[in-house]
Amino acid sequence: MIHYSEVEERLFALLKENDHESRRIKALQLWQDVYIHRMQPVAIDNRALFLFYGEAQAVTLVGDWSFWQPNTSLKRIDHTDLFYAIVQFPKDARMQYKMIVDGNWMNDPANARVQAEGFGYNSEFWMPSYKDVSKLDIGREVPHGKVERVMYESSLLNSHREMFLYTPPKRNPTTDGVEEEYPLIIVHDGAEALRLGNFHRIMDNCIAEGLIPPVLALFISPQWRNEEYATNEKYITFTAEEALPFAIEQFAKRGFNVTNDRMLRCVTGASLGGLLSTKTVLRYPDAFGSVLSQSPSYWWNRGEVFRSPYLRNAHRIHFIIQTGTICDAKDLASRMANSLRSIGTRVDYYEYSQGHTWGNWRTTFAEGIQAWLPNVPKEHAVT
Repeated sequence: MIHYSEVEERLFALLKENDHESRRIKALQLWQDVYIHRMQPVAIDNRALFLFYGEAQAVTLVGDWSFWQPNTSLKRIDHTDLFYAIVQFPKDARMQYKMIVDGNWMNDPANARVQAEGFGYNSEFWMPSYKDVSKLDIGREVPHGKVERVMYESSLLNSHREMFLYTPPKRNPTTDGVEEEYPLIIVHDGAEALRLGNFHRIMDNCIAEGLIPPVLALFISPQWRNEEYATNEKYITFTAEEALPFAIEQFAKRGFNVTNDRMLRCVTGASLGGLLSTKTVLRYPDAFGSVLSQSPSYWWNRGEVFRSPYLRNAHRIHFIIQTGTICDAKDLASRMANSLRSIGTRVDYYEYSQGHTWGNWRTTFAEGIQAWLPNVPKEHAVT
């Protein structure tokens, strides 16, 4: 594995090289040595070195840290086709990015790590102190739960709705003659949470590792996301009064009983889904006792959630709030956590050096569900 110090030394030596032909040869050699590892950028401490090699006029970085706006230009080394930039990030950051080469957006050719997002695939890198707690890969094959696509006709929304039922890979139908009851989590942005978040696989792995008990999940897909999640109050009613009873009925038909313990019924969502989840549990605390809110859009409609009359129910709810600290929802997420704590609400609050993407929500979901379910060790909590 090539080390940052070696690359940096060779780069600085290259910049001092006066012979143009020698500089050209050494630039190509440096690129080839970095490219063969396909693990760019090369990072140490809080510095990340990006390289690009090719006949180009302009190369720019764009990523989580710039709200996906062109941000950092790579500098071309004179008399070579090698471009470079050194960028500072938190030591434990996980970032996604692309390169813009002469106006064309592309993944980094020297980085083999790519991840799916809502608009395709992005290059991804981990800074040296990043710890992967995603449970996306636990190093062994485990039994998989079952995911079934179902359709539901909502009278409240006057439309058919796509949903997915997740049942755990293993279950014990009876315990001393008493039918087992299962925790339930309702997941907004259902299809994307499965396709991009891999939430079902994360739950498989957490169950297999004994980090959480077997859990049931209902994944609900929106149709008009912004309107339904942010401004349609009927969608909140739909979640609690239609989707929840439907889930209980469907799981019972499959031999799984949903628990009556409201604290073991959770609603989760990211961004606007995090706002929606928060508003849902505040309005229906008897139906749901817990919420996992990822990068919540609490700024929507000038922070209306902070003025909600239903905050009077907050003390009955277990809040798990997660946010990135890089161009994400930290300011209002931390404000909400502090406000809730001030009135005696149980809050688990987590910050990550990540951005506002599925990459963040995918890599932190496991910690969120462990915080929700009982007897689970908590790490990285902000105190």
